[in-house]
Amino acid sequence: MTRSKIFETSILIAILTGCLLLMAAIGTGRLQPASAYQQVQAGLLVTGSESSPDTLMAYQAVLREEGFPAVRVGPEDLNQQPRALVARYPALILPEGLNQSLSPEVAGRLNDYVLAGGKVLLVYDPGTKGADGGNMAEPSLASLAGVNYGLPDRGGKESYDGYWQFPSPQEAAGWGITPGKLSHGNAVSSYGYGRLSYRHVRARLLDARAIAFDTRQGWNPVITDKLYPSGGAVVYANLPLAFYKQMSDDLAMRSVLRTFLIKYAHVPRLVNTPGGRGGLVLNFHLDSNAHILPLRAMIQRGIFRPELQYSIHITAGPDTYHPGDGQGFDAASPVKGRPWVKEMQKYGAIGSHGGWIHNYFAANLEKFPRQEAWRYLALNCDTLAAITGKPVLEYSAPVGHHPPFVNEWLQQHGVLAYYSPGDTGSAPTRSIFHGRQVSGNLWSFPVTPYGKYAALEEFMAFGVPLPEVEGWLDNLLNFIEEDHVIRLIYTHANRKEYALEALAHLAERAARDQEEGRLLVWPMSRFAAFLNRYEQTEATFSREPAGWQVKLANKAGLEDMTVALYVGARRYRVLGRHLSWRQEGEWLYITTTANAAANQIYVRVLK
Repeated sequence: MTRSKIFETSILIAILTGCLLLMAAIGTGRLQPASAYQQVQAGLLVTGSESSPDTLMAYQAVLREEGFPAVRVGPEDLNQQPRALVARYPALILPEGLNQSLSPEVAGRLNDYVLAGGKVLLVYDPGTKGADGGNMAEPSLASLAGVNYGLPDRGGKESYDGYWQFPSPQEAAGWGITPGKLSHGNAVSSYGYGRLSYRHVRARLLDARAIAFDTRQGWNPVITDKLYPSGGAVVYANLPLAFYKQMSDDLAMRSVLRTFLIKYAHVPRLVNTPGGRGGLVLNFHLDSNAHILPLRAMIQRGIFRPELQYSIHITAGPDTYHPGDGQGFDAASPVKGRPWVKEMQKYGAIGSHGGWIHNYFAANLEKFPRQEAWRYLALNCDTLAAITGKPVLEYSAPVGHHPPFVNEWLQQHGVLAYYSPGDTGSAPTRSIFHGRQVSGNLWSFPVTPYGKYAALEEFMAFGVPLPEVEGWLDNLLNFIEEDHVIRLIYTHANRKEYALEALAHLAERAARDQEEGRLLVWPMSRFAAFLNRYEQTEATFSREPAGWQVKLANKAGLEDMTVALYVGARRYRVLGRHLSWRQEGEWLYITTTANAAANQIYVRVLK
C-alpha cells in the first residue's frame, strides 16, 4: 500500500471513529457542552422593600410544590438585552405589595421585555404608587397590561370585597378552578360557605380581554390578558393571591400561577404526580356502627375493588356520641368491627378518623387537657395498627374539627397526610393559616366540594339530582387527568341506591381510566410518600436552539419523576437512559423509570 493510500485510509478511520464517538455521545446524552445551554427559570420580581416577606414566601412555596424553576430577581437583573432576558426568564411575576412603586426605567424594561416575547403576570397593585408613595392617576403598567387598575371609588376607597366569576364552568376549569368550585353565577365558592368574597381594586379595561370578573358592585375585571404580536403577553390578576394562600385558600394562587406559567409562558416543570398521571384520593370516613352494614352492599356493587386503593378512615372506639352509648364502630370487637377492618385492608390504607369517640372527641377536642386529647388519638391509632399489623399513616378530623396542635401529635407518631376542610378544591399542600405554616412535615389533602356540599349524604339531603352528581364526577376526573393534578373527594359508607349508583359510576370510570394509564387511584399516604421524595428532587432546565437539557438529582431516587416540556407542533427526539415519554397536545411528558440518584435528559428538536 502506498503512503498516500495509507494516509487516506487513516483519514477515513479517523472520520469513522469520530462518527462512532458522536453516536455514542448521543446515546449517553453527552451531546453538547453545558455552556451551549441557557438555564430557564421564572422570575419573581421584587422592586420595593419587603414590608411583607410572607408574601414572597407564599409564592415560593406554591412554585416549589408545583415544580416550576423560579428565582427572585430585582431591577438589576433586568439590565440586559430584552431577547436575552426572555431567553433566561420566559416569565416574570410581580407579586402584590412588592412592586407598588416602579421606576420609569423598570417600567420601560418590562415594556421592552414583552415586546421581545416575554410573559408578565401582574398581581393586584404593581406600579400603582409614585415615588412619594402616593396613588398614581394611572398605574405605570396600565398601558402595557391593557387595563387601568387601582382606581379609587367616589369615597376614596382603593379596594372592596366582591366575587370571582367566570363566563362558564369550562372557562373556569381552563384556569385551574377545580370542577365543583363554582356556585351560582359561576362564582368561586367553598364547602359550606357558598360564594366566596375576594378583595379587588376597581379596574377598567383599556384594550385587554376580560377572562374573569365581579358583578357584586357593577362589573369589574378580575382576570385579564393582553397578547402581543411578538408572542409576548401580560396577564393581570385583580386579587391579592398571597393573602388568600395564607388564609387557607391555596387554590386562588395555585390556579393563577399554573395557568400563567403553563398556558402562557410554557415554563417547564417537574410534575408533582407519580409518572405525571392524574391522581384521585377517595376518602371514606367510617364514623360509627351505622357505617358497617353498607360496606357489604358497596363491595357487591363493585365500589370496593382491589385495583382501586382508597383512604379508609375509621373511628375505632365502641361509642360515638358519648362514652358508653355503644354506637361506635368497635374495631377491637371480634364480632363487630374487627372483621371489617381486616376486610377493608384489601381496598386501601386504613387511616385514623379522629380520636376513638367520633362526636364526643370532636366536640371536646379543644376543651380536653392536651394529654387527654393525645390519649384518645393514641387509642384510635394503636387499635387500628394492632389489627392491620401496619402503622397508621393517615388521619381525618371528625366533623372537620382539626386545630393545628393535632398536627404536632400526628407528626411525632409517623402520620404522613391528613384530610383537610381548608384550601378546598386544591392540591396536596403544606397548609398556611393566618400566615402560619400549620402542616409541619405533613401533607394536607384538601377536600374537593361540589358547591356547598362534599359528602353524598349532603347531596341527598339537599336534593342534588343524581345525574348532576355523576356529571360532576366525570368532569372532575377529566380535569384531574388533563391537568395532571391530585384531588381528594370524601364521603361515608352508604347503602342507599343514590349513593351506591354514584359511587359505582365513579369506580367504573376510575378503574377504566387507571387501566388505560391516565389515572392513579391511591390512598393519600401513598401520594404523600411520593411527594416527600418529589420535594427532594433537584431539577434544572436548560435550553438551546436545538432543544432542551434537563438534569435531575435525588439521593432518594428518581423513579416515577416526570418533567413536562413544551414542544408545540415540532418533531423531536428524546435522548437519555431509563426514560419513558408521551406527548399530550403540545407538551411532552418524560418519566425516569429507574430509581437512580441522577439522570440527564436531552430533547432534540428535528427540522
